[in-house]
Amino acid sequence: MKIDKDNILDLLKEKVSDYLYPLKMGGSINEEAFNELLNISEEATRLFKGDSLVPKRLLSEIYLVSVGVESENVYLKNKLLSGFSEKIMNCFNLILAGESVDDKRDTGPRII
Repeated sequence: MKIDKDNILDLLKEKVSDYLYPLKMGGSINEEAFNELLNISEEATRLFKGDSLVPKRLLSEIYLVSVGVESENVYLKNKLLSGFSEKIMNCFNLILAGESVDDKRDTGPRII
């Protein structure tokens, strides 16, 4: 599947319907759909890295997925869901910061 700026929102919405709706309706956790949804969110951080204009619908969709999963996890108390919600929210924050999941992270203070 080729992911680019033109089709990423449609792909994300498709994966949301595969993952989030079954979770909301019956508590069903589909780990494969979760990984696909996470991959699309991470690809969004790569595509929009450094862009000053990011589609509001894309940001809204990513944010609502994270919040939706977290609200379900209040009742289900599942570590997988908790981790997923954190990873999706991290993607949201990285897009806002103009960064990507591939950026190097500082692990400690610099030694001069």
